[in-house]
Amino acid sequence: MNSIIGALVVSLALGGSLPANTDTDLSEYTPRIEEDGTLFFGPTAEERQAEAERKRQEEEARKAEEERKRLEEMKNHPEKLNYDHDIASYTTNYSQGSSAYNRNFNMQLACDAINGVILTPGEEFSYNDTLLSKRDPNNDYKPAGVISGGKLVNATGGGICQVSSTLYNAALYSGMTITQRRNHSLKVGYLPAGRDATCSWGSIDFCFRNDLEIPVKIEAVMNSGTIKIRFLSPGDPEIGNIDIKVTNNNGTYTLYRYVDGVVDYTATSRYR
Repeated sequence: MNSIIGALVVSLALGGSLPANTDTDLSEYTPRIEEDGTLFFGPTAEERQAEAERKRQEEEARKAEEERKRLEEMKNHPEKLNYDHDIASYTTNYSQGSSAYNRNFNMQLACDAINGVILTPGEEFSYNDTLLSKRDPNNDYKPAGVISGGKLVNATGGGICQVSSTLYNAALYSGMTITQRRNHSLKVGYLPAGRDATCSWGSIDFCFRNDLEIPVKIEAVMNSGTIKIRFLSPGDPEIGNIDIKVTNNNGTYTLYRYVDGVVDYTATSRYR
């Protein structure tokens, strides 16, 4: 046996080949003699560690490239993504009586205008700009009741503030960054005090920004006495646990948004 081992070592050391009847392929290994005198064919511990590190780096590089392609696709073609994750939603109720026809007509136009809007990471949404950009002179907003200067008056577009207020609450629960919001001068009947967001073309806007790492899609549906607005995404953005609370201190209503127990947004409201 020792003579066979010696022949193998000498043969390999001199660049020779293994005997023809050897069953194991040892061509990728450098033979060595262990301390106990046995001949060992295989990688050393250092070689095995280096190979494992090489494979780990290759796997990390592959995953990084897949993530780069995914982010690039989301940025360049957000409309092609499947928005199957429901981040959050909010619902308000409205009257279906005949006297509310114009108001409901306006709310339907507003819902249609924002329905399907996609915001890529870092993109800001303007309620006024979105509605104004989709106005149709052949099917335009009608006069209806609006709150102005602490009074209820008739004006073009009455009712669209219920849509903006519903959108405000859906945006809060979806982790959007609120950049512009103002309350009505009077309390509204479809939301608790401190949770409304008014608008007025040319002066008061409601705006928010998508600071998540993935795009979001707005879904606005008006049906059978309810307005439901949802924020959808092509995956779970992991926004954390969001809770909304409103306090009242001598007529000043302060809204707090908590994300995992930490306040990250506040808004104050006062009414006449």
